[in-house]
Amino acid sequence: MEEVNLKKLKRSELLEMMISFSEEAENCRKREAELTERFEKERLELQQQMADERARMLKDFDEEKALMREKFNEQKAAMQEKFDKDIAGLKERHERETAELKTLVDRQMKKIDEAGSLAEASVAISEVLESAQKAADIYLKALREKAETKNE
Repeated sequence: MEEVNLKKLKRSELLEMMISFSEEAENCRKREAELTERFEKERLELQQQMADERARMLKDFDEEKALMREKFNEQKAAMQEKFDKDIAGLKERHERETAELKTLVDRQMKKIDEAGSLAEASVAISEVLESAQKAADIYLKALREKAETKNE
């Protein structure tokens, strides 16, 4: 506004000026209220947008977390299946090797038992052969005696 010398103005001009300033002040207050209301509205909109964005991000995070859990569970199931298969193979191998070792031990025990039986059999055969030798000796002695008796 122009710089005016207030002392030179008339009362009516001063009143008009005061009314003008008053209207301007009122307009400024209205403008301030409008701007405050607009600012508050924009702040609320931004807060709502931020809340919506946060909710969307949480939803996306939950979905991603669910996908990751699903993948993890699939991997876990695959690993468990492989583990079970490996364990089953190892159990079969263990059972097979145990059976082979048992068969080997049984064969060795049979050989040991047979060795004992062979020793007993050889002793028995020795006794039989000794008895047969004694019988043969007795028979030969009897034949010689008979032959000597005939010769005489």
